[in-house]
Amino acid sequence: MASFDYTKSTAFNLPNRLTLMRFLLAIVFFVFLSYSYYTIAFGAFVLAWLTDWLDGYVARKKGLLTDFGRIADPFVDKIIVCGGFIILIQHDNNIIPAWMVVVIVAREFLVNSIRSYSESKGIEFGATMWGKAKMFVQSFTISLTLMSFAFLSHLVVMKQWIVVMMWATVIITVVSGIKYMVKAGPAILAK
Repeated sequence: MASFDYTKSTAFNLPNRLTLMRFLLAIVFFVFLSYSYYTIAFGAFVLAWLTDWLDGYVARKKGLLTDFGRIADPFVDKIIVCGGFIILIQHDNNIIPAWMVVVIVAREFLVNSIRSYSESKGIEFGATMWGKAKMFVQSFTISLTLMSFAFLSHLVVMKQWIVVMMWATVIITVVSGIKYMVKAGPAILAK
């Protein structure tokens, strides 16, 4: 029986390995954030955020786009962002209100459902600039919150900035969700 060579498999190319590493970093992030080790959680999240940028850059630059990567990359992004916001509620629900997190998570479920339906009909449903901007703002807001908890909790202005960024996050999350719905509208209304 022939053995499978993982080093030659396109599913295990560098961008996809970075995505899998980001998934492992997400677990580290969740564990340390759950126990209020904010410095380690901050480091794990920032490293995960950097690997998200790097895997996309390498995949496009080297032409290493794969079906596995197209599915795994956004999945891991949603896991780390949604999980991060959910766990942050327990740390300070005055600056991370539960209703805002519900809106963020609901948008991810909606867009994922729309993407799945559209692609089942043969309509490609890639990321848009709004989706990328949403991911950036969400990741920046989580990073800012972790940085505040880890290093700057004594500064009242940091809490104010987090509140402002949470509102910005919710707004861009909703707008990007609407943009995806409009983009997919013809496919959904076709039958």
